[in-house]
Amino acid sequence: MRLTAQGKPDAVTILEVAALPTLPVYQEGEDIATYLARLEIVAELLQLEPSMYAVRLGCLLTGKAANLYVSLSPETTKDYEALKMSLLTGSKKTSDGYRLDFCNAKIRDGENYSQFSVHLTRLFLSWLRLSKFRKASIP
Repeated sequence: MRLTAQGKPDAVTILEVAALPTLPVYQEGEDIATYLARLEIVAELLQLEPSMYAVRLGCLLTGKAANLYVSLSPETTKDYEALKMSLLTGSKKTSDGYRLDFCNAKIRDGENYSQFSVHLTRLFLSWLRLSKFRKASIP
């Protein structure tokens, strides 16, 4: 991309636009917790402001998740953490479900121990978050 003297883009080539990665779209049937984790990772890599996550997420939901989204209050749809919790609970993701997933977790085919530890950490933090456990160190 070239900039003019005023600092505005002069021209953007198709290759420059096509090379930019985009946030993933939620596909019906996809695990919502896995999708949200992936969305957060990609958004962070793209250096998006966390204050924009809720707005972006609303545009990426499809199917039942989109139906749930439109049924939420404007206050919830503006706050990413509240939106995330509503999507998780609306998709039957509960603290007990995460507890069971954590306790029954086994290393999967093709997964190394480093990946397994990240998976366990996510399950554990989700379990704590949904169980209303409050501690400053929980991300």
